[in-house]
Amino acid sequence: MYLLILVIFIILVGGYNIFLNLARRKKKSISPLMVNIQVTLNLVLILAGLAYLIFG
Repeated sequence: MYLLILVIFIILVGGYNIFLNLARRKKKSISPLMVNIQVTLNLVLILAGLAYLIFG
């Protein structure tokens, strides 16, 4: 169950990262809040991955 949730979360965070990268390439403005959300999601993803590796 935890693995399924982790895979879905990885896909969502990856999609958000791709969305922001495409927006940067198209020279669209990105608010600091969007960058903060990206950093937070990536940190949570790292912690969740480490927790899965350790307690898996």
